[in-house]
Amino acid sequence: MKAQREDRRPRKTKALIQKALIEQLTTRELKDISVSEIAALADISRGTFYLHYHDVYDVFEQLEQKLFEEFMVFIEKYKEYPTGSRINVLLELFQYIAANAEIFTAILRTKEATILARIIESNRPKNEGEWLNIFSGGEVASFDYRYEFVAYGCVAMLKRWFEDGMREPAERMARLAEELMTSILTAR
Repeated sequence: MKAQREDRRPRKTKALIQKALIEQLTTRELKDISVSEIAALADISRGTFYLHYHDVYDVFEQLEQKLFEEFMVFIEKYKEYPTGSRINVLLELFQYIAANAEIFTAILRTKEATILARIIESNRPKNEGEWLNIFSGGEVASFDYRYEFVAYGCVAMLKRWFEDGMREPAERMARLAEELMTSILTAR
């Protein structure tokens, strides 16, 4: 039996609505954006908007959830490789972020964004076995501190990359991230 696929028209309409929201988020706060403005930008009626979303926050949350799920695919791949050999996954991740820079920039500048906190918390190792599986070497007692340092350091690095207009190529950012994470996680 074939898997049921969403009709192309609703997908296209949702994409137009999301694009309109992203465009607005580059210059305005989420709380200041109305359904009417999104509908006008997407060239749809308010009724069509409400067929797909409850309100502007619903669009934002679904867009953020989609990015979260796509980001988590990279994180899971990253965990499969030993420390020091994850450069290819990091490169894919930075290329993905670069390809979706407009979306990430728009979302990360909003006060309502929860994506980074969700990524950090959902990937926090739960026990010593998970720690050792992900981070070879280093002192077990300091893993919590190392995780915080690496996780929030990566967030700051990404934000800085966006603020600088992503002048550094994804390849350079991936190498730098791998180098910094490896040195922190394997230090004794």
